Amino acid sequence: MMDESTFRKLADAVYRSVLARLDREDPDEVEAELQAGVVRIRLGHGHAEGGKVFILNHQAPLRELWYAAGDRAWHCQLQNGRWVDPVHGGDLQDLLGETVSAELGRPIRFELPQA
Repeated sequence: MMDESTFRKLADAVYRSVLARLDREDPDEVEAELQAGVVRIRLGHGHAEGGKVFILNHQAPLRELWYAAGDRAWHCQLQNGRWVDPVHGGDLQDLLGETVSAELGRPIRFELPQA
């Protein structure tokens, strides 16, 4: 099992990648911000009333990245250099792309750093 310092560095790299990718999008459609170790992705309708918020955060004791989009949630662990939900089998990079793309109605691709 990796130590907490290594985990936090890897989680921070994922956060930076997600934020950088979404910074290239129209801020009227999607915005992402990092506050208190949590990435909030706000989508659609002015981001407040009627819009959706997806959450990406980390659970250091478990060495997991958690992603919640709508009524679905995934707990991703590092496996072979990628963040994967061992229960549902989803890869975090693909999950982000699928959920954000579905909400925006157009394809968005994420390329998360591999560990």
